[in-house]
Amino acid sequence: MHAPLELKTDYINVLLDLASERTRDRGSRVYEIEVGLSIRDVRLLRMIGGAPGITMGQLVQTCAIEKTLVSKLVGSLVQRELVQRQIGSEDARQIHLCLTPSGIDLVLQAEPIGREMEARFLDCLTVAEVAALHRILNKIIDAEAGSRDVFEFLLAQLRESKAADSSSTPPSGTSRKK
Repeated sequence: MHAPLELKTDYINVLLDLASERTRDRGSRVYEIEVGLSIRDVRLLRMIGGAPGITMGQLVQTCAIEKTLVSKLVGSLVQRELVQRQIGSEDARQIHLCLTPSGIDLVLQAEPIGREMEARFLDCLTVAEVAALHRILNKIIDAEAGSRDVFEFLLAQLRESKAADSSSTPPSGTSRKK
């Protein structure tokens, strides 16, 4: 066995993932018992309820759930008659989503549960620390959104550079003729 390497293991994204996973697991178990829905279902109902007429594309952008999973979850919510799909009047390719009366009732039932769970998760922080956490997380999210185009450009350059390097490197064990 090798000696421990001196590596950074407390990257912010790792800590955020860890906190998120642990709170999401707890929340999902409570929501499943209380309202018969997963935390992701509740998240989608909240997003749709807060923005009636939201498109699938907009929902994917705002909910932080992978596109194919959102589609599957929305399909399930439609089957359960909690969400209604409507074809766009200006563009038939756009599907707009809204809550049904049953969806509204369920999301309103889930809301105080979510507020209570969040308060319990955050009760180790002061009110000022919670406000700072919200401010910092929103700042990070806004910074990522503002730099996304530059990142994608740099990523494309990196891919091109790697592709050029691999096409100019001779296969292992062979030498290049000069």
